[in-house]
This record gives sequence, structure tokens and C-alpha cells, in this order.
Amino acid sequence: MVGIPKSNRCEFCRWRKTKCDEAWPTCGSCRKAGKECSGPANRVKFVNNGRHTRENREKNSVARDISDEGLVDGVPDSGSTISLLNIRNRTTSSGATFSKLRICAQKSAVPSKVPSSPADLLAGKVALYLKCSEGTGYSLSMFLCTLAYAPPLLQSNEALFDATNLLLSTWQKLRRGTRSEDLFDLASYSRALRSLQRVLNDPHEHKSSSTLAAAIYLQTSEFLFDGAENSNHISHSNGIYTLIMARGPPKPGDNFGCHLILDSFAFLFRLLLLGDIDNFFVRPEWQNALNSLFLQYKGKISVIMEMSKLVIYATMAAEATKRFSRIRHIAPELQDAYELEEVAALIDDVDSKFRNLDESTIPPLLQANKIYEEEDLESPLGTSYMFPSPIVSLCFANIAAFRIVINRLKQELNAIRELDDPNLEVECMEWCMRIWKTCRYSQTLKPLCAVSFNSPICVSYVTAPPAVRSYLFATVEGSDDYRAHSAMKWSESIIYAQYYVLLGRLPIRSLRGGEGEKAIFGTDQ
Repeated sequence: MVGIPKSNRCEFCRWRKTKCDEAWPTCGSCRKAGKECSGPANRVKFVNNGRHTRENREKNSVARDISDEGLVDGVPDSGSTISLLNIRNRTTSSGATFSKLRICAQKSAVPSKVPSSPADLLAGKVALYLKCSEGTGYSLSMFLCTLAYAPPLLQSNEALFDATNLLLSTWQKLRRGTRSEDLFDLASYSRALRSLQRVLNDPHEHKSSSTLAAAIYLQTSEFLFDGAENSNHISHSNGIYTLIMARGPPKPGDNFGCHLILDSFAFLFRLLLLGDIDNFFVRPEWQNALNSLFLQYKGKISVIMEMSKLVIYATMAAEATKRFSRIRHIAPELQDAYELEEVAALIDDVDSKFRNLDESTIPPLLQANKIYEEEDLESPLGTSYMFPSPIVSLCFANIAAFRIVINRLKQELNAIRELDDPNLEVECMEWCMRIWKTCRYSQTLKPLCAVSFNSPICVSYVTAPPAVRSYLFATVEGSDDYRAHSAMKWSESIIYAQYYVLLGRLPIRSLRGGEGEKAIFGTDQ
């Protein structure tokens, strides 16, 4: 490709499309018209194989020529992505000469920064694992709704980094089919404990959201993947409660803080039943903080957020159970009638909340055929429910389980007050059948998420006929085979113990090996 000058016509002659006599400094046409002559034009046209190229391709052609053959008199500046080249009186190696030309040469773009720090790499794993596990039996969001907030915080808080790394590395081992004995790395666990202790001693970090998240993630990892018979569960749960109380209620707009409260509920529910901690969930300032979170999602994912209210209502049920357990064993002649009426009113209030929650969430899903029954030959009931997502199925079962617990409390209270309501037993059977028909779907969520359904199954087990009991027992027995240490060997007595704990009729401390921890709705076994 060579460069040859275009016509030297002045601007006026070019506009009139007439020949210019090039009598500079003023051509004849401009002199006759009384115009100021612009003089000769500094323009170059390119001819490639005898063809004139389009004007809008001139710069690209020159750039390719320079890139392929190189400039004889110099090279572009390599200090920036775009260089302005003045190649006046320069030639290419092919011999083309340019009078004057200024072009813009595009260089190859600098590649974006590749994540190199451990925090960047771990943040990428968080996003990847959350996305690929959603809706499967390995779903981490079933247990922790705050993981999506963690990536930007990993660099600044070592405890959060180590706890998240322990959680994800153990989860990845489970995905790869690692043996249960090799699943939980005690070295990584010890490192996470030491990091958490250092952060707790830091006056600037010990009350931060990252530190609370680290404690919750550490507890979750231990519960999901280890299940060893020790007292670590108790210390972690009390530590989580202490951190929450030190931080106080989440401020308006603190979605991360509100979601941390929801994540912590699973490990605090046992302490609420024991009465070891104050039920801060029912305080107005805490309820307002959570309600503000729910209102943000109103109309967007309303069903899921309505189901999130299950946490608040569950703490109310725990409060009612705790108060009733105090008067259960008092002799009738010593019982305070006024206190009985107060407890009855509290139980009725909790019952109405769960009833409204059920009516606002479940019937719309049934009508839209998002929750539907299909034939199940392996179930003694003949049919099973199918669900649009694991979280919907878990809430479906937990609402039924709490309704059963409330009705059982009502039956006991009616016996004390010498009343009888046969409808309570009929309702209990309806809720139990709802739970039994979720068993098949829960088994599709193995290995990790199936354990979440064991508490509702234990609550419904007592009402089941023998054939259904065998089916339920097989379901709970195979739910936690993946863990390094099974915290309990399932038996009928253990299932009954789980049931009585939720009714406040058996101290959780009497359960062997921290089994009370699994009496938690939502993450529980």
C-alpha cells in the first residue's frame, strides 16, 4: 500500500466542485469571488493494489502497515494504551512516504488484574460455590444466608477468613466424595479458633459483624461436618449470644447484621428452650430491625420473606414452652390460675401467628401448583409432596412441626384446666401427614441438607402408626452418614427425647453428646 497526495484544491474549489488553478497564495477562483483562499490541502490518500480505500479505513490500514512492517524512523511510545504518532517525513520499510499524517494506533489492552491474594481467591470460591450449590443437596444458603456478604470482608478480618476457609474446604471435600473420617480438618479448625480468639481480643474488631459471622461459620462447620461428642457446641452458642448482646440491635439498613441474627437463631434456639439466655428476639427493638429487613423485600420475593418470619414466631413458641414448663409439674392446688390464663393467652397468640403465616404462604403455592403431590410407591402414604426449592420445603415442614408442638401444649393445658378439644388431635394428624409427605423430597437433598428435616420428622414420629414409623426412622437414620462423627446413634428413644425437648418436658442437658443441638429447627438434625 502506497500513499499518494490527493488533489491540492483549496477548500472553496472543493466546495464548488471546480478545478483549482493552484495559483497560490490565492487561486483564481477565490480571487474572482473575493474569498480568502485556504491554500493547498494537506491530504494523503492510500492505494492498495490499485484500489482507493475508504476514508474511514485509512487509519486502520496505516496502523496495520506500521504494526506489520515497523517504522524506519522510530516506534510508538509503549507507555500507554493509545499512542499518537506523528509520522511526517517518515517511511515504512516498503518505501511508502508520507508528507504529514497523525494517526491513533491502538495497542493491545492490558489484561485485567488476576486475583492473587488468598482473600481474593477465597472470595471467588464463595461466589462460585454459592451459585453452583443453589437448589441442590449441597446448598450452603440453606444454613447460612450471610455468605454472600462475606467476600469483601475476608481481607480485613482474619477470623472470618479462616472460618470461611474451613467451611468451604470441608464442603469441597464432601463434594469430592472424601471419606467421612478425613472430612473435617482439625488443623484448620484449630487455626480458625486461634484467629477468632485473637480478633475477640482486638478492641476494634471484637464487636464487628465480621467477627460475629466468623463465630457462626465456625459453629456451622462443626455441626454440619464433625458432630463429635464434646462441649464445643455449648461454648460457641454462648459466645454467639454474647457477641450479639455486645453489638446490640442492628441499625436501620444493616442487612448483614439482620441476616446474622437469622443465621444465629439455629444455635440459640436450644438456649432459649433452656432459659439460659434472654429471649431478645421478642424485644421491640430487635423485632423492628428484622421487620425492616422483611419490608425491603415485600412484593419481590414475598413468599420467602414471609417464611423468614418463622424465626420470630419460633422464638415466641420457645418462650411459651419455657413458661408452661415452669408450671407443668406444680401440683394443681398450688398452681396460679392467673398465670395459667396468661400462658394460655400466649399460646393462643403464637398459634394465631403460625396459622396466619401458613395461610399467607402455603395455599398460594398449592394453588399455583408449585407445591404438588405425586405418586410415591415407596411411601406408606402412597403420595409425596414436591417443592419449587429446598427452602420452601423446609419452611413447609417446620410450620407444620410448630403447629403440632403448639397443639400439644394446648392439650396439656386443657387437661390441667379440665377442658377437652377433639379438634386439636385432628389438626395434629393433618400437620403430621404434611411432614411425612416431605420425606421423599428431603432425601433428594442428601447428603448435606437432608438433616434439616429431622426435627420436624421427630415431632411427627410420636403420632405415626407402625408402618409410617419404620419409614420415618429409615429417613432420619440415613440423614447424617456423611459426617465424621455421628453425634447420636438414632433410636426410638432418641427420637422421643427430641420430641419431649421441644415440648419443654425433658432437659436438653440430659441428651447424650450435645444431641440437644440437633433439636434446632432449620439446621437441625
